[in-house]
Amino acid sequence: MEWAEALRLIDTGRHGGMPVFAPNSLELSSSMLLLTGSTGFIGGALAARLINTPRWERSLFLVRSANRDEGRTRLASNLRLHGVSEQDLARLSPDQIICGDLTGVERWIDDPRLLQVNDVVNSAALASFGTHRSIFPTNVDGVLAMAHGLCRGRKLRRFIQIGTGMSCGRNAPRPVSEDYSPGDDVEHYLDYTASKYEAEQRLRTELPELPLVVARPSIVVGHTELGCAASGSIYWVFRLARALQAFPCELDQKIDVIPVDYCAEALHLLLDKSTLKYSAYNISSGPSHSCTFGQIDEAISVGSGERPMSRYRQTHYESFLQMQDRFKDLIGPCNKRIVLKAIRAYGYFAAEEVLFDNARLIEEGMPPPQPLTDYVTLCERTSKDILIAQQMKYDYKT
Repeated sequence: MEWAEALRLIDTGRHGGMPVFAPNSLELSSSMLLLTGSTGFIGGALAARLINTPRWERSLFLVRSANRDEGRTRLASNLRLHGVSEQDLARLSPDQIICGDLTGVERWIDDPRLLQVNDVVNSAALASFGTHRSIFPTNVDGVLAMAHGLCRGRKLRRFIQIGTGMSCGRNAPRPVSEDYSPGDDVEHYLDYTASKYEAEQRLRTELPELPLVVARPSIVVGHTELGCAASGSIYWVFRLARALQAFPCELDQKIDVIPVDYCAEALHLLLDKSTLKYSAYNISSGPSHSCTFGQIDEAISVGSGERPMSRYRQTHYESFLQMQDRFKDLIGPCNKRIVLKAIRAYGYFAAEEVLFDNARLIEEGMPPPQPLTDYVTLCERTSKDILIAQQMKYDYKT
């Protein structure tokens, strides 16, 4: 079966239940992996998961650094945050580091070590949820330049592009199905989500023979064993709502959240499984394992010993504008403009109660994730000494 036809059958779901997504017969034991974004949140969690697997010795890591030793130091520092021991870190060699990033692909794409690469997981991205001039050059142009370069002179076994569930845009069906395509006139939530959607589309159209698997995590918050030790990304949203006793959503509305270690486990499955049935997967809680904001608030209260929100009210953006002079008293030192932008972006996304279908991942053998209520106490404990504004910097890069 030709690749273009195979992808068409996969994307439409008309493959008779047969496992057709098997790019070639390369054995995993001899397959070299290139992982980008390993100094970030999701990529770091995946690297931490891989370090005690047979894949580790045949893994290369793209790291922004001046030299391999500096790159090893940066990656090792992130792996420590993800719970990797010093004994295991001894297995990380400078020779596994490719020095570079997605803004200058031409400077590293001809590294001879890359000729051995058969598998790619692209976790690298400018994940700023504000406005940043480098979002599209990094998340779209850089990804395409890397994919084109890696396709020259080799046959890849699998190319996993980590997108985001939120690339579905506004007005997507509920829950968002894994084969949903919003079309060119989609209204995106953020430049970041728009860039992820564009990268997916261009990879498919410009490189139709690329063995592409798109993995779209929903909202990644914390770690089931480490809480927010590695990253406080998104968790500050719940802290902000509790501090303000107000947010644009209702307490009985659900939010689709997964822990980063579950995300890493799912990516590992998609990477190592010899045959996949589909070319796109949501990594999500799905409607049955998502929590309401009220349940999350109650779990935080039980874990922290504080009372649940008693004065909470669903509030429109205009009301937050009127109360911005009280932000410092309620949440500590902060940039009022960024707080208001965050409320607009996250608050209204939460109010739309977007949940993501995860049937394909479950079908591949992945169990459902732990709900946020199971580990939110750890997230709170590892966040309590950090200002909300400081934690927001994970997501609002300047």
